[in-house]
Amino acid sequence: MSFIRSISAELMKLRYAPILWLCFFVLFMIIGLVFISSYLDQANIVQLGRNPWERHMGGALGMYAVAILSPFIVMLVSTSVFIENHSLGWKFAYSTPRSRSHIFYAKLLAILIILVCVTAILLLLNILLAYFLDFLLPEIEFRYHKLDLAQAMTGYIHVVISALGVLGIQYFLSLRFKGFLVPMSFGVLAFIVGIIAGSMNKPFVLYYPYSYPNIVRDHRMFTIDNIGITQHGWFNNVELLSILVFVVFIAFANFLEVRKDVS
Repeated sequence: MSFIRSISAELMKLRYAPILWLCFFVLFMIIGLVFISSYLDQANIVQLGRNPWERHMGGALGMYAVAILSPFIVMLVSTSVFIENHSLGWKFAYSTPRSRSHIFYAKLLAILIILVCVTAILLLLNILLAYFLDFLLPEIEFRYHKLDLAQAMTGYIHVVISALGVLGIQYFLSLRFKGFLVPMSFGVLAFIVGIIAGSMNKPFVLYYPYSYPNIVRDHRMFTIDNIGITQHGWFNNVELLSILVFVVFIAFANFLEVRKDVS
């Protein structure tokens, strides 16, 4: 119960206005772009014998994974940790009876909850947008085709898992550097390099976590057949590597945080 209250307290702190605006901007950006592209190019959505839901949901997911998710995580983590970094927040937090690991993981879980909630809301908004487009453009005929909700949800889950490595690295950097500029700059530059690396269709990209959201699924934006992506049950090796990077960086960050001098 104490840990749950700590997570609740962290979520309350993350109501900090820039974070709310960031979440709103991400949702507005993707939904707005999908609406404009669909409204202006409905001829490519309506294809004989093809379910329009596939193109609509796949396009929104691809845009989220390739262009939005990594920079969103970079800004979310940097802004969340900066709440404590720009003041004596850590010193006050570590002076409470709670252990440092308790505080460390409560903030991490709060960030993960926000990421999952934004992703779930995006999925819901994309579905609602499809019906709105169907009202404006009846020829798209969303209402006459079945939405495979399980498949759509699975796609978003895989993409979020692939981004865990980015989250782990950024959380580590944000705790190591008190300023906002270093972790943010590193994350943005790494994201740009990740897009370039992901488009090369080479096996080395498996060792670059900032490319994982781009290659975890075939978003039909890059060719990924030569990368060497293999399936291991429900997960593929990209997701397993992302989880490994996340665990390593989070464990190392917690190890350093427990021993950090905040006096």
